[in-house]
Amino acid sequence: MFMYNVLIVDFSLFKESIAKTFRDNGYHVELCGSAYDAISKLNAVEFDLVVSEVELPGDNAFDLYNYISMHYPYIPMIMTTEKSVDEFFDAIFREGIGNVLCKPIKKDEILNLAEKLITREDIFGLENYLPDLMEIKKVRITASQQIKKAIEVVIGEIKGWGFPINNKISLSLILNEMTINAVYHSHGHTDQKQQRAPIELAKGECVDIFFARSANRYGIAIDDYKGKLSKMTILGSIDKVIKQNTLLDRASENDEDVTPMISETGRGIDLVRKLAGEYYFIIDNNVRTEILILF
Repeated sequence: MFMYNVLIVDFSLFKESIAKTFRDNGYHVELCGSAYDAISKLNAVEFDLVVSEVELPGDNAFDLYNYISMHYPYIPMIMTTEKSVDEFFDAIFREGIGNVLCKPIKKDEILNLAEKLITREDIFGLENYLPDLMEIKKVRITASQQIKKAIEVVIGEIKGWGFPINNKISLSLILNEMTINAVYHSHGHTDQKQQRAPIELAKGECVDIFFARSANRYGIAIDDYKGKLSKMTILGSIDKVIKQNTLLDRASENDEDVTPMISETGRGIDLVRKLAGEYYFIIDNNVRTEILILF
């Protein structure tokens, strides 16, 4: 593998383990602990990837992200944090930060993401995320009334492979919400979804659910071929859910009626974020969207 240059900007106890993960997998690593030092290195060396703590010391914790976005927009970034992302998601949404991993970071997850961001190749397909893939299957959906049966088939096949599904209800919820979004929203049927009206997709249109396994992992991918999802749509949906959860917490404390302010917007994406082991939202604008979940 070509030796890619990675700049890790971190002051936490995790910095050495992150650096070791990359070095052990053939990357050249530069390490520093502040935005100032990182900017100096960026101006002196060509980097293929920056992995940075979200909140660096200084007056503006997002100085580095903004600097790279302005001066080196071609360098991909992975942001990391020890905090709950919900604590500062308003800032993540405001800055448009798309790749945030929580520490301690899973080695496979950060290496998978790094490779895809750097090479921009093989970004779609479970076969590119599950090493030593043994089997892959597909269920095709062309009408909303097929969704429930399709999910039952997927879960049944995965159980038949011998994988324990500890919380079938949670997995069903994730797949149901994300498949509904792919069938309705991606194909311009948002009004029908809100009315809970059944639909059939136009001739030639479909949503595919792929599911695959290796020896010790399995994955599920939900694909539509419209590519209408965007990074800011995803971030905006999560931001709405976090704000709604805050309202619900407040309502439970003071018996306030917040019903008019609560909606279903973002529920599916939030379920993926909270319940899935490893996940990716992969978008080829106006061509294809893939929501890929690994367990």
